[in-house]
Amino acid sequence: MNDRIKEAFDRVHAGEELKDKTREFLAGKTGGYTKRAKNSYRPLVSAAVCLLLLVFGGNWFYFTPTAKISIDVNPSLELGINRFDRVVAVEAYNEDGRELAALLDIRFMEYREAVSQILENERVVALLSQDEIMTITVMESRGNQSVRILSDMESCVSEYKNTYCYSADSREVAPAHEHGMSCGKYRAFLEVQKLCPDITPEEIRGMTMREIRDLVDGIPGKEEESHHEEATAGENENRNETNMRSDGHKGRSHHDNGNGQRRGHGHDE
Repeated sequence: MNDRIKEAFDRVHAGEELKDKTREFLAGKTGGYTKRAKNSYRPLVSAAVCLLLLVFGGNWFYFTPTAKISIDVNPSLELGINRFDRVVAVEAYNEDGRELAALLDIRFMEYREAVSQILENERVVALLSQDEIMTITVMESRGNQSVRILSDMESCVSEYKNTYCYSADSREVAPAHEHGMSCGKYRAFLEVQKLCPDITPEEIRGMTMREIRDLVDGIPGKEEESHHEEATAGENENRNETNMRSDGHKGRSHHDNGNGQRRGHGHDE
């Protein structure tokens, strides 16, 4: 009986047309399952891409400085400040600056606290007590951040002698670094160069801020130029007052000394 059943099934053969249709049917079914499987990964891929953008984009957003604070005595340091007012970079521009930076742990601090720590550092305190000069220069940034930082720096140094605050053009950053100088010392170099065109960046680079000030004070013709500026300012003021009286108005004139004018509350002693 079993042998007869086996022989009957052995004689059953599928035709080629039936085989082709069966293959098409199975291929369609399998392709559909594969497509659905692929589609199920798409949300995961999108989530992974968003996570990567968040991580790397967030790093760029946080770690990109939007303003710089240059602090110069003989140690020359630059602090990179991000849009959240945090110190995200500490760069030294001479050996004394590197030694000072090694003593500091100010990265990621709020910039006011970071600058206070620098002012209270033993080396800096010792230098200022020896009649050295410190300058704090704020590189301008877009918006009001640099204006606010400069105002805060003036408040920070109000109780310190021989300490001054300045603002400088952000376009000076690149040439300063090309000459191996902090932005604050490069600003001082530009001021000296106005009075002494033959001065070189290399000569200024190794000087302390006190030495630069003494150099400026010793340049021949500086006093005469200062008297000339004061006389010109007086003539302009008298002319303005005369014009206002002739117009029947009263007012007060002021003189803009330009970008980079000293604004600190520090004083020489």
